[in-house]
Amino acid sequence: MRMKTYMKTGAAAAILAMALASCTKHFEDYNTNPDAVQEVDVKSYITTMQMDAVIPCSDVGANQFQRACNLMGDAFAGYLSPTQAFNGGSYTCTYDLDGTDYNNYPFEVTFTNVMPAWLNLKYAFLNGQFDEASFAIAEVIKVMAIQRVTDIYGPVPFTHFGEDVNPYDSQEDVYKVLFNDLDAAINILKIYSAASAGSSSTPPLASVDLVYQGRYESWLKLANSVKLRMAMRIRFVEPSLAQQYAEEAVADGVMETSSDGAWLKSSGVIQVFNPLEEVWNAYTDTRMGATIDTYMNGYSDPRLPKYFKEATVDGGGYHGVRSGIRTMLKENYLPMSVPNVDKSTPVVWMLASEAAFLRSEGAMLGWEMGGDARTFYETGIELSFVENGLSTSDAATYMASTNEPAAFEDKNTSSTKNSFSQPSAITPKWDDSANNETKLERIITQKWIAMFPNGQEAWSEFRRTGYPKVIKVVNNLSAGKIDDEIQVRRMTFPRSEYANNAPAVSQATTLLGGSDTGGTKLWWDKK
Repeated sequence: MRMKTYMKTGAAAAILAMALASCTKHFEDYNTNPDAVQEVDVKSYITTMQMDAVIPCSDVGANQFQRACNLMGDAFAGYLSPTQAFNGGSYTCTYDLDGTDYNNYPFEVTFTNVMPAWLNLKYAFLNGQFDEASFAIAEVIKVMAIQRVTDIYGPVPFTHFGEDVNPYDSQEDVYKVLFNDLDAAINILKIYSAASAGSSSTPPLASVDLVYQGRYESWLKLANSVKLRMAMRIRFVEPSLAQQYAEEAVADGVMETSSDGAWLKSSGVIQVFNPLEEVWNAYTDTRMGATIDTYMNGYSDPRLPKYFKEATVDGGGYHGVRSGIRTMLKENYLPMSVPNVDKSTPVVWMLASEAAFLRSEGAMLGWEMGGDARTFYETGIELSFVENGLSTSDAATYMASTNEPAAFEDKNTSSTKNSFSQPSAITPKWDDSANNETKLERIITQKWIAMFPNGQEAWSEFRRTGYPKVIKVVNNLSAGKIDDEIQVRRMTFPRSEYANNAPAVSQATTLLGGSDTGGTKLWWDKK
């Protein structure tokens, strides 16, 4: 079943972008004819980029989201688990990465959906057909898309995109170029944000920007928050650079209130349908994960009914599913809790609560974050409660709790159970006397709860820090390539690339610094 997404104002742009995307090796034709972008309203390419930059939401259907996100980051992070064994049990959640072509999809979404639209905006900007402030917004979207895809694979073909020869870049090079691109965009947005303060004029991108309706000050806060996120991502491999970028981002202004958050949502005639609704409802292919079951139930977390619907088994309550079961009958798992997401639920890109937790970690390290670790930790929890329609008094009660995560009790309706012991003893209540490792676990655990359902970022943070402690898969079919305890570290390069671009993949593996398996760590994965 295909998810329908209606993009009336950007339909022509989307069609042209798809045509350009059909074979990326021919982008040199558009280098010699950049005036081709005059055929459509170039602003519509912003919509095209946004539809797939962070979560695949375009009219290709929820199937692409399912393979690129739900059966990867969502499951690897412990948020959600499948209800059936795809491909006879050989699929990403059982770590049989050689037995599936799912590894094609994150790559495909970025390099055939998002980047061709960005390339057209680049040509339009160079030809004076697109203003610099709007292009700065396009650059921020591009940075988010490329960071996402490099954090899945490692090396990716980025810096020469659109050229006749487009080799893979190491992840280190990708990150450092992204920081430069982001800084350039931030400098432009600072100028336009200041100039537009108090103005009643309509921003150029108001009708096509599904996140902030073209508001420069909001994009500036998002850009700095993304910079802070990326800075923290590299802190174990480039600690001095990480501190520099993080302090710069905070000084320039990151998200601080719930209204600063970035959600992709319908605007005007452009409708965005949340693809997670189709996966849990129409496909009936995903349910609450076992890990988030243990933490949120153990904490008696008031956000539970905001995140999930009650199970229809064992008298209700919120019950999840262990990930990575080789053989499972769907009917045994359908009664478990489903995400509380409908078609119109905005798609989370990044929230102010995440920025607060990032600042908490930085402050813990002695970085200049504008406050102390405890204050930002508690601010992050409070913001998350507000972001989910709960009160600050609810947050205060929660922050005083010494509850621990529960053991996972498998409630599936068959006789075979895949229960698991308590994964951690970490509590919500802050402890100033704790060592930094315990403080880090506390910060990341609450950050992970607050980021739901952004599984890709949650998986990246688990790989970066080791937290929260995610329940391991039931069946590991990696043939020893992925360790049960440290779990999957990356996705293997796409099968499509092996078939169509084998020499480049061979070079990419060299840049990776290890074999092309799910057990090889990325450049920033050094803790």
